[in-house]
Amino acid sequence: MRIRASLMPEASTDYRRIGENIRRARRYRGKSLEELAGLIGRSKSWLSRVENGLIPLEKRIDIARIADALQVSTDDLLGEATTAIPRVRHHGDVMRIREVLLDSSLTSPLDVPARPVAQLAADWEGPIFTARQKSDHATLCRVLPDVIAELHVHVAAGDERDKTTALRLLVDVCSATAFLLRHNGQIDLAWIAADRAAQAAAILGDPVWIGAACFAQAHARPSVARYRAFRLVAAAADAVQPHLGDDRTAHEVYGMLRLSAALAATIDGDHATARAHADEAQEVADRLGDRVGAWQWFGPSNVGTWRCLLAVEAGRPEQALQFGASVNPKALASRGRESSLHIELARAHAMLGHTRECVAELRIAERLSPMRVYHNPLVRELVSAQLERARRDAGGRELRGLAHRMGVI
Repeated sequence: MRIRASLMPEASTDYRRIGENIRRARRYRGKSLEELAGLIGRSKSWLSRVENGLIPLEKRIDIARIADALQVSTDDLLGEATTAIPRVRHHGDVMRIREVLLDSSLTSPLDVPARPVAQLAADWEGPIFTARQKSDHATLCRVLPDVIAELHVHVAAGDERDKTTALRLLVDVCSATAFLLRHNGQIDLAWIAADRAAQAAAILGDPVWIGAACFAQAHARPSVARYRAFRLVAAAADAVQPHLGDDRTAHEVYGMLRLSAALAATIDGDHATARAHADEAQEVADRLGDRVGAWQWFGPSNVGTWRCLLAVEAGRPEQALQFGASVNPKALASRGRESSLHIELARAHAMLGHTRECVAELRIAERLSPMRVYHNPLVRELVSAQLERARRDAGGRELRGLAHRMGVI
């Protein structure tokens, strides 16, 4: 009997999506069909049929067992809009970060042993800082979940001194985690991390740390639209300004908020206000100079990178290239910030029709921090547009390779 296409079950595509996610997670974890089937108490043939979309995965218990065996969230297997299962192992595994953020709160931490706060602080300022400098997402994704979980324990159960230190650390750690997640395409999760930083800052009640958390919230999502947190950065900078004193970190937080306010004003078309914010940040940076451990890498070199971005957003590519040329990449203490500089230079070259130079800058940015390139919506749009323009010229082959690695083609 022949069944008309209109009567075929439409849900089969959902089953296939789940199966494909299972296969992707299984291969990422390095497990064979037979090994995973044994772990969940099913046959190899049954699992193969699930992965190939031939039968539905209809029981919650089967989904839960597979998720547990593969150490992923059930949401990943069910095919949520943004999966946390990475395509490549060395790009970082954010799945554990998500579980920690979703399963803990400042008043109800996970039941885990916590190292002394002083040790967590030393790790944050030592090996974790080095990983951040190198834009080493794999290492950060491995070590941050434990640090976040343990800081929650100290906030909930530590004495007053440990609690205060843990809260300050949590603002910094969760802010950095928000950026890590955003650069890995996990926008919703990045917001949760930034919001956790804001909760910690609110308990501290310190205007500087509240401003630092506001910065994280403003940038947890790509700075393309004028959403509420992004609109509040100018007010946050104003709130921090009376509390600067002689605290260098406070000045760095203030400077980054002014740069963010400049970007918000630029996107709003208010270039005079944007210039005023950027000039204020420049003045602070020139007084402080570059410092390897600066908060969010604030200093003259990073301000130059931001001014390159602001010029691009203002439609002034020649000025952007001038700002870019004035930046000493070696003074940018982070490979991620170097990558951002080259992304903005690529955008400027694209505006001027310099396809070869655009591709060259994007390739440098990719080598420095692949995930900043792959998950940047503006870069994806840029590559798509440039691909059409450069299919036959000398830059076409490299551009097609980059587009393929980004999933654009």
